Amino acid sequence: MSDRNYSYGIPDHPIGYVKVDPRSIKFDPRAQRNLNKSRAQAIAEKLIPTALGTPILSQREDGLYAVDGMHRVYACQLILAGKVTVSEEVRRAIEDKISCEVHSGLSMANEASLFIIKNKESSKVGPNDEFRIGVLAGHPLFVDTNAVLEKHQLKVGSRTTNGVRGIKGILSIVEEYGPEILDQSLAIAESAWGRTPDTWHSVTIGGIAIVLNKHPDLVKPVELAQKLKRQGDPLSFKAKIQTTATNNNTRADGTKGRLKAAHLAVASAWNANRRVNRIPVPNIFE
Repeated sequence: MSDRNYSYGIPDHPIGYVKVDPRSIKFDPRAQRNLNKSRAQAIAEKLIPTALGTPILSQREDGLYAVDGMHRVYACQLILAGKVTVSEEVRRAIEDKISCEVHSGLSMANEASLFIIKNKESSKVGPNDEFRIGVLAGHPLFVDTNAVLEKHQLKVGSRTTNGVRGIKGILSIVEEYGPEILDQSLAIAESAWGRTPDTWHSVTIGGIAIVLNKHPDLVKPVELAQKLKRQGDPLSFKAKIQTTATNNNTRADGTKGRLKAAHLAVASAWNANRRVNRIPVPNIFE
């Protein structure tokens, strides 16, 4: 072990809890992560003032600087600058100033230590726990999703014949297309492949959901299940999606890329050996 002191110790210093105009808060990336404006924009568009939390600031000689909660603060600035459209209620809540934890007398190194400590000690709620909490809290998105999963005798998180993996993707299906589409998609997957751990993979289910949502008058669930069954087992179908999304491992993929590839795979399965009632296949690399 090095004999140098690499601890994140911070000297005793004044800490106050005050209301602050978010427009007055400054940013200095030397003491924390770089500002991701796209992330802040997404936060602003769905901002709930009562769930804003308490940003942590440092009082320097030339003003207040964000130490933790930078993206939430910038989201408020975007709203007050009129760059994001929100309800008048949300705007008024932010104009009334936001509650902040203000530290005084810190050096730049102390600010960095404070940021690291706060983020090392905080534990982001995992998607499975978030789902469980959402169901217990009675949030409609989670309750509706859970009702569909229970109908199909499925549980979240486990790699079993009755386990759904990728609950965030499953929630996205309900959020974007409704619980009925999730219900149909799960039924089609089971009809095609039976109850296996890979049947319920969220990306595969997402591809089915996209096709059902886009072509409700053309795509027949029973026939789509038969077409998917001819593609092989669900593990092979999932691998095909992954290969397409990465273009044979020549490019990185993300959730959106895999969903586009799943859409392509399901649409292509439907069109196979078909002369009529064909559906458009997406260009996933456009």
